[in-house]
Amino acid sequence: MSVQALKDELLAKKARLAELKRQNELKRKEVSSRQSLGDPAQLAQASPLRGRSTNLGGDDLDDLVARLVDRPSSNAPGTPKSRQRGSGADETQQQETGPATPQSSRTYQDASTDTQTLSFTDLTTVYEIAIESKPEYISYSKGVQTSEARRSTSSSDAEEQDGTAPDGTARRRRRTLSQRQTALDEEQIRQRLRAEVEEELRAVQRHEQAPDGAQRFPARALAPDELNAVTNSNDFLDFVERSSKVIERALDEEYDLLADYALQSRGMDDDADDYAGHRRGRRIKEVASFDLADSMGRKRMLSAIDFSPKFPELLCTTYTKSQQSPHSPPGLLNVWNMHLKGRPEYSLHATSDLLSCLFHPYHPSLILGGTYSGQLCLWDTRTRHQRTGEPVQKTPLTGGRTGHAHPIYSLAVVGTQNASSVISVSTDGVVCAWSPDMLTQPQEYLELKSPNPSAYKTDDVAPTCISFPASDPTYFLAGTEQGAIMPVHRYDRAGAKAGVDARCQYKSHEAPVMGIDFHPARGKIDLGDLFLSCGLDWSVKIWRAQPPSTTSATTLSGQAEAVSPLLSVPREDAVYDARWSPTKPSIFGCVDGGGKLDIYDINASSEIPVASARPSHQEKDLYALRSLNKMAWEKNQGGHVAVGGLDGVATVFEVGPELGGAESKGDAWVGVRKWVARQSKAGVVGGG
Repeated sequence: MSVQALKDELLAKKARLAELKRQNELKRKEVSSRQSLGDPAQLAQASPLRGRSTNLGGDDLDDLVARLVDRPSSNAPGTPKSRQRGSGADETQQQETGPATPQSSRTYQDASTDTQTLSFTDLTTVYEIAIESKPEYISYSKGVQTSEARRSTSSSDAEEQDGTAPDGTARRRRRTLSQRQTALDEEQIRQRLRAEVEEELRAVQRHEQAPDGAQRFPARALAPDELNAVTNSNDFLDFVERSSKVIERALDEEYDLLADYALQSRGMDDDADDYAGHRRGRRIKEVASFDLADSMGRKRMLSAIDFSPKFPELLCTTYTKSQQSPHSPPGLLNVWNMHLKGRPEYSLHATSDLLSCLFHPYHPSLILGGTYSGQLCLWDTRTRHQRTGEPVQKTPLTGGRTGHAHPIYSLAVVGTQNASSVISVSTDGVVCAWSPDMLTQPQEYLELKSPNPSAYKTDDVAPTCISFPASDPTYFLAGTEQGAIMPVHRYDRAGAKAGVDARCQYKSHEAPVMGIDFHPARGKIDLGDLFLSCGLDWSVKIWRAQPPSTTSATTLSGQAEAVSPLLSVPREDAVYDARWSPTKPSIFGCVDGGGKLDIYDINASSEIPVASARPSHQEKDLYALRSLNKMAWEKNQGGHVAVGGLDGVATVFEVGPELGGAESKGDAWVGVRKWVARQSKAGVVGGG
């Protein structure tokens, strides 16, 4: 401390001592005036200042000032000057309030009970005074934590900028920051690095000339904070995810570098030779198999499968909850790529078991899924939600007229590209129509009731599958757990109200209907009135649907006329799904509980499949779960078939040109029409 500051401190202390002297003089005069006015005995009892020593003369003050000025500084060599000055201040405070040590000869007592005296003690240093240790109580609040975090952040940033703090201290302080503050700091670092890159790009555009042999933009190593800020950014993670998928797809492709495409001998005798008991045109070859990784949960059952309408190499699969990984998400939806067999393109999640899935036919980036809890979920692969797996929209779980409260086993999308609706049906008989833009409230709500409650002992209808004809989005068929196939109208029409049409009744299965599918009808002849059905009664049936607007189906007695199937194919096991080929008019396939995929051609034989196949992993493992639950055709070319079952493995087969492909013979459509005419005329119920 400078000499001038020391002089100022001494002058301040002298002023305070003079003020103390003046106050003592005033108190002495006041006591003397009171004694002259009243009885001395009474004043002695009433006056609290009686007997107080006021003999603080000028000699004492001079002595005190002299000791303050000439205090020894060399007696305590290890004591800093600041501590000595602090002791002097403490001593002055003791002079004002009275001594607190028991060694003093004069004690400070209460003015109301006894006389009070004022005295001085010797000067001592602060560290020689015994300090009583008391426990420290610390309490926290939101305000305290926020202010402390801000102060620590500011101090840490200041030290890092100055370079005075060691690396360990800065690292420890950064770990104590809140997550939000850390994100803000990383964003500032990314902006600074982005500004550096932009400056380099502007320099390149200005064509700055660098000296020979010198590096124009020397690469520098990023600091740990900068490296963490870059690697934790969403843009960096998206880039790595996207680029790694591209590299894996390129490495997975198999090219024959020595192939001579001028030679035609390879394909000359393809149709003449037999391949595994079948002609080359009817062969089935396994091309891909997708199994779940351990991180996704083992022992999940595959519940639905669907191909993308725009990208034929993409297919989505849904799974139920894992039996061995209870902490994994219950519902799982994977989007697989046939050129990326190591991992899925996208892995999406739901809060309940997923039972159905569907690519939106007009918006290929949208994927729909129905859950066991009755919730309809919508995922968008263009958003960042696809990295976390959360749906961008989902329906409420309140039930009532705001959605479903029972499992959703079937979905459909009807309409056009500009006006489309998502149709969902649950096992409580509720049919809802949703807009993809808003899933908070259904646009349509319809409850299905049985037209003949006495036949089923109840009026409840539990649909398990639905299918719309290609030409009419207001009418669909629903397969139920009771084994019935019911025509349903979405709106009121002439002669029928919205709901189940009581004028037509299909003599359907003796067990729950597991699959139903209308003919795609994409040829010169309209075959849109044909549909397939399969059930747990070990049979596959082909039907000809009655027109929804006809009134001739009712008999004179008012009872609904029963419609018989055109063909019933008996099977050796329960059939879980059956689908028409999207390109070949006479081809359909089915999967059963024995783990077998069979493909039929009604123009060749209506009883014996023309091709069959099993997944290769079932043949290797004798104890594998063999049941296949779902199948799906590739929608554009029809050259691939995907199947999946209880083991959670999705298998893709490539079919020959007679079973799939865009081109089909013209007489195939005519042959199916002739076959339908023969079956209708003969009224055949069994196979043949």
